[in-house]
Amino acid sequence: MEHDIELLWLPIDRVAALTDKSVKTVRRLAEGGSYVVLKRTVPSGKTHTTKSFVMADQELTNLEKAYCRRHRLKPVPMDKELMTVIETKYNSIFIVSYRKLREESHAG
Repeated sequence: MEHDIELLWLPIDRVAALTDKSVKTVRRLAEGGSYVVLKRTVPSGKTHTTKSFVMADQELTNLEKAYCRRHRLKPVPMDKELMTVIETKYNSIFIVSYRKLREESHAG
């Protein structure tokens, strides 16, 4: 993940998978104030769709990094977004998909 990113937003279904909860449970937790959720319009083939994203805390960020390392995935973000939260600006990214990293070939 980029070093100048201060807020990481993960798709709600990804948070459900990382925390071993259903999407419905994550939505309920968000409604109860356990997660901050924003909606963003993202590309989907030749069209666009609206997805819900959860602001990742340190625990979710660590789970995400470990999962991506273990499964050799590279997160694909939307463009970086500058967000203002209580008069403070934060560099943010929204992860929209994942790309499988190629296996490195070892000649020898």
